[in-house]
Amino acid sequence: MKAWIMSISIMIIVGFLAFGYYLYQVTTDPLEARENVAIQLAGEQVDIAEVREAEYYHGRRSYQVVDAIDSEGNELYIWVEEVNQSDEDESNESEVEPTIVVRDHTEGLTKDEVTSLSQEELSMSRLKSVRLGMIGSTPVYEVNYLDDTDRHSFYYVTFEDGTYIRHYNF
Repeated sequence: MKAWIMSISIMIIVGFLAFGYYLYQVTTDPLEARENVAIQLAGEQVDIAEVREAEYYHGRRSYQVVDAIDSEGNELYIWVEEVNQSDEDESNESEVEPTIVVRDHTEGLTKDEVTSLSQEELSMSRLKSVRLGMIGSTPVYEVNYLDDTDRHSFYYVTFEDGTYIRHYNF
């Protein structure tokens, strides 16, 4: 009897683990597909030799920000706007072309420079992330942090020179 209970317990645990893995795959597959589409669109604009990373940014418009190296060895950031079905429905044209913005790494600040700048400017208790994004047609850095009163906060500065754009606290 003890062996049956043990066998059933193991099967239930394995079942939960398999379901958890399946759920993880189902939720991440669409994100990976959108990332791959963005890399493909970026490759149509720039001769990409290597993709280092692709990050998702969601503001008023969603972007995939691709960190890549082109065939000449230049390090680039490529912002690829995500166009969804509702965007296409609102347009009179049959297909809406995504906005693609390309900047060399040397044209703007690094994440470390933005981190230092924001730590000097802001009173934060914990830095959560610094990532690239887009506001309107301006490439920006989004600094996500907890302030001294534990409010979730976002601080936006321009990619080119770190000029302040906006700040949100929740």
